[in-house]
Amino acid sequence: MNTLYEYIDPITSPYEAFCSDSQKWPLPIPSHWHYYIEIIYILEGTITCTLGNSTITACAGSVVLFPPKCIHSIALSCKGTHARYDVIKFDPDTLPALKTDGLNLRVALHSINPALHRCFFSPKEVAQMQLLPLFCDILEEYEKKELAYSMILIADLLKILGAFARVWKRDGNALSSPAIHPSYALSFDLVAEYIDTHYFENLSVEKLASMCHMSHSTFSLNFYRRYGMTCKEYITATRINVAENMLLFSNHDIAFIAQEVGYNDSSYFIRCYKHLKGITPNQARKNRR
Repeated sequence: MNTLYEYIDPITSPYEAFCSDSQKWPLPIPSHWHYYIEIIYILEGTITCTLGNSTITACAGSVVLFPPKCIHSIALSCKGTHARYDVIKFDPDTLPALKTDGLNLRVALHSINPALHRCFFSPKEVAQMQLLPLFCDILEEYEKKELAYSMILIADLLKILGAFARVWKRDGNALSSPAIHPSYALSFDLVAEYIDTHYFENLSVEKLASMCHMSHSTFSLNFYRRYGMTCKEYITATRINVAENMLLFSNHDIAFIAQEVGYNDSSYFIRCYKHLKGITPNQARKNRR
């Protein structure tokens, strides 16, 4: 069974920081999601990232943010042969419980929505925010792990996140705590994991709502607040992203893949795929080859 969820142990590995080189770790990286925030700084080359339902082309000097619970992938651009980029991953819940500016930082970071909050920053914006020295410092501290390295690492992370928060505010989408009751948060995280492992079944919003002991309306409203899309859209996105991984990393035919991800009608599967990805499954496989 193919799943998108990538488990990272928040106890033993609350942070990760490293430089990735496509010559050593070949691209593409298949679609996946995790509870961590991931930020990449492009040092060389040009890459194409999927972020939810959108596609981003990032060149050297730019930065891409992957929010928690957001399905994403990384690949070389169609004309690229090599890429090198810094990667920082961290669990938002390990950051200080700051509540300045009327904002609960830990809670707010889980509410970053690519549909509202810009997750791509151009080389010009990155230079203005002076992010490169912060990335370099984080990678150096993580590699050496000298006394108090985590304190310095967190301080640099907060500077990066603060710079992003100011951009979002200027864009008119200031970061805010989600309007979801804290008691619901765990339920929806478990629902996301359940969908990821049962996407091939006949899932319904009614069934998922009853599993959480919520009414259909309460479940639907809070699911949208949590993920920025309806539950039905989330199920479809999960199926299509699993299908994309199978298209790009296996030789199975379209009809088999459609069945594997829960579609009995191949034509309907192709329409769903094109609606979400902008191209047909055959075009996706041809482009990657």
